[in-house]
Amino acid sequence: MSSAGESTDNGTRVIMWCVPRSVSTALTKCLSAIQGMEIHFEPYAYSYVAKRSYKVFSGCDIPKVYEGNEEAFDKTARIVSADFDSYVDPKRLAYASVKKRLETSSSKHVFVKDMGSGMADDTFQFLPDKYQHTFLIRNPIRTINSYRRAIYNHNNQLGLLEGEAANEQTFNVERDYRSFPHGYYMKELYSIWKYVGENIDRSPIVIDADDLLAKPAGILSAYCSAVGLPYNQSLLKWDASTESVKSWKAAGDNVVHDLVHFYGTAARSSEFLLASKLPPRESLTPDVIRCSERVMKYFDEMYESRLTV
Repeated sequence: MSSAGESTDNGTRVIMWCVPRSVSTALTKCLSAIQGMEIHFEPYAYSYVAKRSYKVFSGCDIPKVYEGNEEAFDKTARIVSADFDSYVDPKRLAYASVKKRLETSSSKHVFVKDMGSGMADDTFQFLPDKYQHTFLIRNPIRTINSYRRAIYNHNNQLGLLEGEAANEQTFNVERDYRSFPHGYYMKELYSIWKYVGENIDRSPIVIDADDLLAKPAGILSAYCSAVGLPYNQSLLKWDASTESVKSWKAAGDNVVHDLVHFYGTAARSSEFLLASKLPPRESLTPDVIRCSERVMKYFDEMYESRLTV
């Protein structure tokens, strides 16, 4: 077991595991301004979506390797592409393919932004070697409430919702979104945090999104220092143009651009803004209350180990 991640004169290799709606895309855009930086955007998350989709239409577990299983991945990629209304490359969906791409990068700095849901017990073997694992958390009330809204808006726009699901008030994110993980993203993030702590790094770095928004200079500089990335004050402001995201490596060349309900606001961001107040319980839908209460204990435990300044 190592006590630190990989940071040498040759550069850095960092993964930031997160939950949806946690300012992760804005933070990624911020760090993409570092000279020599290569960004990989949610590679394992799309492997997970492919895994869930393949299970639904075939009843079987998707292979972990692309070579020799091209037909299975071609079919799955068509389904995922239709669900997201953006082309997904079948060759980028296999867990083994993601691991290989990350390990063979020659860029000075590599930063991977991914969802904890992308990993599970049967896929930990595909974590890339020589990467430092870090974690971005946020209160589940915020993240699940915001994610529910994004999922509803996206699927409703595509005409994929019927009956109760087509009404925003009666839409149920557990029932009506087949790729919603059983641990509502938070439990999955907790699971990989525990795995990393027990097998790779005894004290993995955790930052809280609302801390970042409240003290961007302090949290960002401390994070960069901890993982070996160069920091200066210019990182606190960045170009609002979406041009920079076009170079990010993802499951499809245009997914960040196309999925406006998920990434649009962050892709057009130019700085970190103070978070709004936590929504009151009476404004939340029953599915948001139920899901957030079930995973709050995982958030609370990770919150206690967060980086503070």
